[in-house]
Order: sequence, then C-alpha cells, then structure tokens
Amino acid sequence: MELVNLESEPVRIAAQRSRLYQLLTIAFGFPDEEFYSAVRDGSFLRVVTDLSVGLPYELTDVATLGLATGGESQTEFESEYIRLFDVGAAGPPCPLYGGVYAGDRMKTMEDATRFYHFFQLRLSPELRELPDHITTELEFLHYLTFREAEARQNDSDASPLLRAQRDFLERHLCRWLPRLEGRLAKQQTLPFFPALVRFACAFFQRDQAYVSAAAEQWPVNR
Repeated sequence: MELVNLESEPVRIAAQRSRLYQLLTIAFGFPDEEFYSAVRDGSFLRVVTDLSVGLPYELTDVATLGLATGGESQTEFESEYIRLFDVGAAGPPCPLYGGVYAGDRMKTMEDATRFYHFFQLRLSPELRELPDHITTELEFLHYLTFREAEARQNDSDASPLLRAQRDFLERHLCRWLPRLEGRLAKQQTLPFFPALVRFACAFFQRDQAYVSAAAEQWPVNR
C-alpha cells in the first residue's frame, strides 16, 4: 500500500522514520555493488541527510561525511564488512547479533520473536537471519512505523504501534548498539562503518524518546 496525504505532519513524520529504518536495514546488510556505489558517490549520505531533516528531533548532526567514505574499491569495502561483522576465529570482533551483547542470547531471541509473533510476523526462510540480527530488528521497526503511518492516515488508533516501537527499541536496539559502537571504536577500519553505527545509535535513542512521549500523549498528537 502506498502512503498518501503526506502533507499531514504526523503521517509525514511516521513515513519518514519508516524510510530511514528501511534504509538502515539495507546499510547493515551485506554490501552489494549498488550500495557501495551509493556510498562512494555520496548519494547514500544525501538520502540519510534528507530523511533526517524535518524529524521531531535533531539528527543531521550525526549524518557525517564518514557515511560517504567507502574505501578504494568494493572489494575492500566488502572485505572490511566481513572482517568486522561476519568472521573470526572466535567470532567476528563486532557481531551484528544483539543477543551476543546481552549475556543470554537465547532469551534475547525469544523476546524479539514474541514481538514479531504478536504482529503475526514470521522470519523469512530465504533471508536466513536470526531474530536478533540487526537487519531483522530494523525490518521490524520499518514495518511498525509504516503501520503507524497507515493508522494515522486512516485516523485509526496508532497507540499500540507506538508502544511496540518504544518497548522494542528500549529492550533491543537501544540496549546493544552502544556496545557495538564501543567494540567498533577499537578497530582500525574504513570511516564508513563507525559513522554508520554512530548515526544508528543516535537515531535509535532519539527515536525511542520521541515514541515514548508520543505514546503517552495519544490521542492528543494524532
């Protein structure tokens, strides 16, 4: 379903946030040639900046030039992604699985899965990602914010969606992304990856504060 009536401020904000979650889902996935080109030519940074403008909180301060620095070749970019996030003798130095940082990975995955199942969502067997992988969690937030935009557009009750966003961010991405950022700070790597995680951390924390307030104020802010 395509969102219309984006001149409505609440609908526009929800749709913009949804697009940003979708963009980050792509950015944290395995980089293909198209994505690498978007980083190198600056178009990825431009889209991030455009989506950051007009949100109900400041985000352009963390949309830095590092997001347009992808190294000398796609091979280098891809190799760094694999080294940081995918492989290692004892696992990668900066895994993208939230449960790794939580101390009880099974409990973390079970908690995330309960959120997905509550909204009748199932993991895609084609994607082969676990429930605590960052791309799975981001795709879920893209879904929730898109549903929020639809609800606002139809003048329906969006408060359950706002509460789900608030709780999922608090219990998952806002909890473990700062720990990923700390690990990444110890790595010598391309500027893109620390810049991406730094932007994501700021977005999740500020968005969580926004949806917490919005959920408490509903239906005043509808």
